[in-house]
Amino acid sequence: MKNNFLKLSITLFFLINTNLFGEELDIKANQMKLNKETKTILAEGSVQISDPKKNIIFAEKAEYDKNNELMRSFGATDIITSEKFRIQGENIYYDNKKGIIYSKSNTLVTDINGNKIYLDMFDYSTEKKMFFSQGNIEVQDNKTNTYLFSEIYIDEKKRKIVGSDVKSFLNDNSFKDDERNEPRFFANSAFINEEGITFQKGVFTNCKNREGGKCPPWSIQAEKINHNKAKKTVYYDNAVLKIYDFPIFYFPKFFHPGPTVKRQSGFLFPKLQDNSSVGFSASTPYYWAISENKDMTFTPKIYAKENLLVLHEYRHAFKDSFLILDSGYTKGYKKTNKFKKSDGARSHFFAKFNRDLSRDDFSSNLEINYQQVSNDTYLKVHDIKTELADKDKNIISKDLSYEFQDNKNYLGISAAMYENLTSNDSDKTRFEYSVPNILFERNLFTGDKIGVFDIRSNAFVENFKVNQTTKFWVNDINWQSNPFISFNGIQNKFKGLFKIVNYEAEGAKKYKTEGLNSEIAGVIAYDAKLPMSKINESENKINFFTPKFSFRYAPGHMRNLQDDDLKLSYSNAFSLNRNAEPDVIEKGESITTGFEISSSDLKNGVTGGKNYSLSLAQIQSLRENKSIPSKSSLDQRASDLVGEAFIKLSENFNLKNEFSIDHNLNDINYNDLEANLILGNTSFNLNYLEESNHIGTSNYIKSGINVDLNNSGQINFNIKKNLETDSTEFYDLAYDYINDCLRAGLVFRREFYTDRDVEPSDSLMFRVTLFPFGEARSPLIDR
Repeated sequence: MKNNFLKLSITLFFLINTNLFGEELDIKANQMKLNKETKTILAEGSVQISDPKKNIIFAEKAEYDKNNELMRSFGATDIITSEKFRIQGENIYYDNKKGIIYSKSNTLVTDINGNKIYLDMFDYSTEKKMFFSQGNIEVQDNKTNTYLFSEIYIDEKKRKIVGSDVKSFLNDNSFKDDERNEPRFFANSAFINEEGITFQKGVFTNCKNREGGKCPPWSIQAEKINHNKAKKTVYYDNAVLKIYDFPIFYFPKFFHPGPTVKRQSGFLFPKLQDNSSVGFSASTPYYWAISENKDMTFTPKIYAKENLLVLHEYRHAFKDSFLILDSGYTKGYKKTNKFKKSDGARSHFFAKFNRDLSRDDFSSNLEINYQQVSNDTYLKVHDIKTELADKDKNIISKDLSYEFQDNKNYLGISAAMYENLTSNDSDKTRFEYSVPNILFERNLFTGDKIGVFDIRSNAFVENFKVNQTTKFWVNDINWQSNPFISFNGIQNKFKGLFKIVNYEAEGAKKYKTEGLNSEIAGVIAYDAKLPMSKINESENKINFFTPKFSFRYAPGHMRNLQDDDLKLSYSNAFSLNRNAEPDVIEKGESITTGFEISSSDLKNGVTGGKNYSLSLAQIQSLRENKSIPSKSSLDQRASDLVGEAFIKLSENFNLKNEFSIDHNLNDINYNDLEANLILGNTSFNLNYLEESNHIGTSNYIKSGINVDLNNSGQINFNIKKNLETDSTEFYDLAYDYINDCLRAGLVFRREFYTDRDVEPSDSLMFRVTLFPFGEARSPLIDR
């Protein structure tokens, strides 16, 4: 109460004694000392000084010289300006004659948006409401971005900053595509206001700052750079793109989305390609962000010696669905001939629509695919590979599918037409139809004693080889008992399948073609295994050994599947029904025996990585069955010995093998060997496949080498050689230079594949991506 009275008294004293103190200032303090000779006053304790312009100064000690109308504070001083800027410093002066507040000490200015400005000195004009400073100046905005200036003007009223010798470091993570990025603008001058920031004669790069002042991998130098906050776009005037300080492209006008924008219209980076079939080409995609949920990519591919190819992709995200349209068109070859390069335009149109119909208690999905090409080899010739179109796929389709599933039921409905682009019409295998295909599955019963009963009902109509049609309705009842453990730890399980088949067939030689046919089949099996393990504490290893046994009985008859493509492997050796046909159960009595052996690391009682494993199985049948595919060896009384093996010879070297050995152990009928080796920054991959006797005749070797150049690039080499024909199918060599902000690559590929106008060809492609540019992003939806 006493202090408040003293403050009020001093205030009245100043207002009355105008000869001693200026009318402009209102000074309050806990204690006052007046020197009448010098006309100065020393104020101490909670000093508060305000002027008519509503600037308020707070300090613990201040002195006012009436003769010179000069106020000086001692020590820490806090000022709130009329525009609500805050000045924090020490030993600050207020020249009331000139209307200037100034200091030669380090000062912090904070604006109304929380942006902080660190100054070596400052002058503040109370009339113009403007700051001036020079020296080491640092501005930190409310997103932690930093701006360094040598000279600066701050206009409080207009909310703008003008500065020279600018170095802007953008620390906001939204600017960074890689954690190593250090995005920055350097410029002669900068103008900052609420609309954005403009740099004059500036340079921008997103790259990490290199030691020794080395030039960045890429930069954009421009006469003017403007970051428009409202449009969320960075604009450049008279811009030059430099890669390692070497000019690459000049743009009179150039722009790209700001750091907070995930999608914005504009040109993507070009791709250059040279192919011996169609020659040199250049393409520059244009990405159009139509709206938040729609976008499009338009790519003209310009050939030096062939007609223009135009590619188009359209994407549309709905609330619960997604649509993609993909198309392309070219007039065809400029020069044609009768044998390979036929005349006529080429085009494709692909579409995919997916709708999620799920709710909380069930999942449901609808998908529609449409794929059409006007020429069989068009995709391969023009090396087209998009989200929907793929030059390496030889089968295209038009199909519709619907799926529904809850905790007990599954329903799938589909219709499809398949077209084989490598097939001639003369062999009648080009088109196949499946219209409709209805699949229903339901869990009938689950009990602790009996086990699990499921029903599976499948109705479908298929047409193939033009005039062959089958209509099937197949009903399966599947049963699996609950596993139980008998004496000595043996794990046991029974399982069974009962199948009812109704079908009609027209023109299909391997089916009965007279009227409606009904067939019943069944199979029951008993599985047993004895898992054993041993811990080697001294080596921190755990070893497993599991003998396995399965007895299977299927009475009745079966349709002849001798020519079907069925391969026996360890993965299906213990299956209840090993063939892939939905209407057939493999008949007969058989016993499958085998074992699994492995060793793994053990750490703190937890099983870790595998060191080696070997799995073997063989099937013994009571009698031969010539209706089973001969490729599987199940048509013999003793099948091939099938297995899988893995061994880790070191942390950097492992081998995998899938094999099939003839039952007499004299021949290896199938051998798929894969080796992986890592030596420092180099990794090697080798894959060898050999088929013989009843399995097939394929025999090839593939190898690949990848060299990581100290995280600054990669070299890849891949080759595939057909050992059966002693010919190389392809090889490619690729080099990619990679760092935090740039990826540049050169790919050479030689293919020996031929198909009509697809000839053995050499292709060379150059690609460059500047992060974060050069990537099209899909509409904003979680797919």
